[in-house]
Amino acid sequence: MTTVGATEDNRSAEITCTKSQESSVIIIDDEWLISIENYQVDETTKKPLIERVPSLLRNRKSYKNCINPSVVSIGPYHHGKSECKAFQKLKTPIVQKLCRSNDISVERLYGEVANVGKSARECYEKGSTEDYNDELFNRMMFLDACFVLHFMYIGQGQFSGEEQNEADAQLERNYYVVLKDLFLLENQIPLLVLTALLKSIFPTEPSKGEDIIKEFIELYTIVSPMGNSQSNAVKIFLARMMGCSSKRDQEPKIPKLDFVRSPHLLHLIREQLIQPVMHEIRNLTTFFVESKSNLRESNIRESYRSVTDLKSAGIYFIPSPTGSFTDVTFKSRHIFGILTIPPIKVDHLTKPLLLNLAAYEMCPHGPSDFRITSYICLMDSLIDHADDVKELRKKRILINKLGSDEHLAELFNEIANDLEPDPRAYAHARSNIDKHCKNKGHIWMAEWIHKHFSSPWTILAFLGAVFVLALTMAQTYFAAYPR
Repeated sequence: MTTVGATEDNRSAEITCTKSQESSVIIIDDEWLISIENYQVDETTKKPLIERVPSLLRNRKSYKNCINPSVVSIGPYHHGKSECKAFQKLKTPIVQKLCRSNDISVERLYGEVANVGKSARECYEKGSTEDYNDELFNRMMFLDACFVLHFMYIGQGQFSGEEQNEADAQLERNYYVVLKDLFLLENQIPLLVLTALLKSIFPTEPSKGEDIIKEFIELYTIVSPMGNSQSNAVKIFLARMMGCSSKRDQEPKIPKLDFVRSPHLLHLIREQLIQPVMHEIRNLTTFFVESKSNLRESNIRESYRSVTDLKSAGIYFIPSPTGSFTDVTFKSRHIFGILTIPPIKVDHLTKPLLLNLAAYEMCPHGPSDFRITSYICLMDSLIDHADDVKELRKKRILINKLGSDEHLAELFNEIANDLEPDPRAYAHARSNIDKHCKNKGHIWMAEWIHKHFSSPWTILAFLGAVFVLALTMAQTYFAAYPR
């Protein structure tokens, strides 16, 4: 018998080993191991609703301007930074104007924020608000909430007929920079603070406050639904010709945003982008795989082919009429197929918004479905080169306000580098595309048609040749068998 004793940090472990030719017995008596067995999670600690950007994204230098605010700080994470001091001074006159325009006293409005101050503090990560006592924290929440609300008013033209002060002029000059800052994950204010302000401003019209927030969210959504009704009708007609129409061709009914359970504005934006249409609930089952067997068949790491490759395989692209990021479907009809993708407008705000939405999903207590992340990775798979962007742009799936097609392709490729999609995302569409592309007969015919009839001139030449051949055959027949 051999006994080994060791001491570390006032903890002792005695290991007794009994060795024989057949077996070895190890007896462990350790307070540390016992503490693991008796460990209990502290359920009283609340999960933060507004978290910091994960280090995987934060450590990328090219993401710095997409993660940190440029001119205005909201909340404690970036409060007091030098680049935000100029706009910090604008918050006091903004509060004054907000109160005057709504005929409400500063004391009353501040009191509403103070009432939810404790709950608001719990929305941020532990330790991030230790430098602020209750009074200082409530003041920060009050100034920031009034700033955000006033900015919403300006975006909706609420003060268009009034005389501008210096704060309003500054906001208009830097409007899109401020807008970008308000969409950052680390620059969010608890929605409960905004709703407390709005309830005080509109005590007899509680729904009006929600409408202001909703209109602001809808005004700057990056999804660009199918344009005018005439072009929409043409696309639906083509889909029907391919046998791909359904109730989705009707006017989509969008469910209401959930203001009660939404922690902040970024969450509302995410809900706006992923929520399904009410008459197409089955879309949620086509976004995910229903069973483990289907998951194995879908091949977890398998990605889409590029747009160019899919096009040569006889697959056509149309924009989804719903605009939901979950609304990706594929229908195969003989040698052709139709892939329906939600349209998106891409400008200089798209990269920071998508990055912060993806960062939100990566947070320990963030949404666990990774729907925005999966959409970004989908677009990355479809887009390899500028030619892929050009094709999606021609189909009005990509509305390029960013610049060159090369720049847009690089945007999705760069963002997707650090992201991992849900392996079940779009599995139904991915599986059907794979089946379509594995049919060699269909692919051969599609490639032949694509090669020889890729332009109207080749089609006209072919029809002309067929006509001449038919005419020649008719002449030969009547010459051989005259009446």
